[in-house]
Amino acid sequence: MNAPGDQVISTREAADRLGVSVRTVQLWVESGVLDAWKTPGGHRRIPLESVELMLQQRNGPGTTYTPDTGAALPRNQALRVLVVEDDPHLQEIYKLVISSLPFTVELETAEDGYGGLIKAGSKRPHVIIADLMLPGMDGFRMIRSLLDMPETRSTTIYVISALTSAEIQERGGLPEGVQAIVKPAPLALVMRLLSDEQRKLSEASASGGAQSPPLNP
Repeated sequence: MNAPGDQVISTREAADRLGVSVRTVQLWVESGVLDAWKTPGGHRRIPLESVELMLQQRNGPGTTYTPDTGAALPRNQALRVLVVEDDPHLQEIYKLVISSLPFTVELETAEDGYGGLIKAGSKRPHVIIADLMLPGMDGFRMIRSLLDMPETRSTTIYVISALTSAEIQERGGLPEGVQAIVKPAPLALVMRLLSDEQRKLSEASASGGAQSPPLNP
């Protein structure tokens, strides 16, 4: 528990500072992503220092890959992708694959489940590619939290894991709609899946729909 003299803020104030919903802040607290304590009246109070640290972590450098064809999408139509993978070699492979796609992709990466939740809540990706065996918070817990967060309920999630189907089931299985792919995934398959998501995004944009909540201004 933080000392009473520490500067603290409410969940609403934390949500405003972080640009996410109050529910997402509550989930981050419950998951241990954000430090917090409760007043005698049962109200959550979050150390301002913890919020500022999260802002520093989530605003790390992202990468935008734009094709050389001159046919790049406007920024609000670029496919936003989050890769949660602790193997730096695989991270580089995903970057190479994504950089070769013929459309604009805004790529964010995280190395563990906590970082994945932070990036997902703030960047609102259209697609998340995640491993399951992650340090700290594993992919199973992260995915359950993602599906409870208003910012990522409509996000497409692909799991790429070395675990077999039986091993995944032994650990509680994956939520409906989350597709599991055996690691190492064929690069052509990753490219096809992302291309399909970009096509859906373009079709939704053309019809006035949306694939995920807009980015914060």
